[in-house]
Amino acid sequence: NASASAKAAEVDIVGGEEPDATESELYRKGEGFYHLRLFQEARGYFHQLMTESPDLETGRLYYAYCLLFCNEKQTALKEFRLLSRVSGSPQVTAISLNAVGCMYAEEEKWLEARQSFADALNYVPTHKEALFNLALSYLHDGEASEALETMDKYLTHYPDDGEAHVAWLHAARQLAGQQGQAVRHTPAVKYMASHQLDVQTVREMAMYFEAGGQLQRAKACYQHIAGLLPREGWVWHGLAWSVWQLHGTRDAKPLLLKAITLSPDNLDFLFSYGWMLLFDTQIEQAVRVFRDILQRDGDHHLTRAGLIVAYERMGDYREAKAIANSLVDHEEAYLHALGYYHLGRLAAIQENWKLAEQYFLKANEAGGHIPEAAGFLQLCREKQVVQNTQRGVTVSSHV
Repeated sequence: NASASAKAAEVDIVGGEEPDATESELYRKGEGFYHLRLFQEARGYFHQLMTESPDLETGRLYYAYCLLFCNEKQTALKEFRLLSRVSGSPQVTAISLNAVGCMYAEEEKWLEARQSFADALNYVPTHKEALFNLALSYLHDGEASEALETMDKYLTHYPDDGEAHVAWLHAARQLAGQQGQAVRHTPAVKYMASHQLDVQTVREMAMYFEAGGQLQRAKACYQHIAGLLPREGWVWHGLAWSVWQLHGTRDAKPLLLKAITLSPDNLDFLFSYGWMLLFDTQIEQAVRVFRDILQRDGDHHLTRAGLIVAYERMGDYREAKAIANSLVDHEEAYLHALGYYHLGRLAAIQENWKLAEQYFLKANEAGGHIPEAAGFLQLCREKQVVQNTQRGVTVSSHV
């Protein structure tokens, strides 16, 4: 709602006829107070102007906005609707319809809001505020696909609007949730070339690309931010993570070590380094890193997950299971599920498919939302079918 209203509030009132000499003094004073955001004072001048010159469209548009900002919403709505019907200026008509849409949006009447924004675009197809607000109303109403399509259109005309990039990301995430998978479609490359986007917007874009597996684009985002914030550890950590998955540990490690140097107290960065060592088969070094983290913070539970994998690769299943059981005992749903997930993995590695299935079922039931558990669960069931089939063949041959 706030975003839709903001797009209406900041609009410049243009179009329509200019006031004549007898009207200009009231108009000038009212406009001056309006731009100072002294809406009560501006309202008085425009009210007098409307009494003397009721057909002056720009004056009536200012008057309607003053009423809106003075919280006289019903009267403002009548003025905007009147203008939308009688104005001879497409721009004034579009501004009025956009304002009506914003008023509906504030009441969460998204269907009515959407119709008003669409009507505004019929008069001025590239009207900035109406196009943005149409996408926003689709998003609020759960119409993610239409929101994404409309925001794409908006970004082709206004590629440097950081707020629009964030709205695009929200629409993409909403659509991904509806489809149950990451949305591969992303803004055109030319949007990414803009250097006018604020850091927070580019960071959100990077995280979105990471989640969707679009690592080259995530890398480009972090490289852009690194040029602006070269002493921020999180930037180099994000860049290292993307580079690791794209090019391997040799290129990623120096970037990650830079992140650790800039933020030595951030144990998450140190954990990432241990994880890289683990997957680079430097298992003993990884264990040392993980143990160092736990000495500094015994509640850094993801490190325990790292140790489980490390001990598993060393063949020490007993120690790995002990750590997994410590996670099972945790109150937090994600860690509780993570413990069962790793117990299931350990059982699957030892080809105890029935026990593994039980653990993966518990991981799902724990509500920790571990996507990999579902895939392992399917694998366990397939393996048991194969085992049962083989047993049946063996029994038949002996009979």
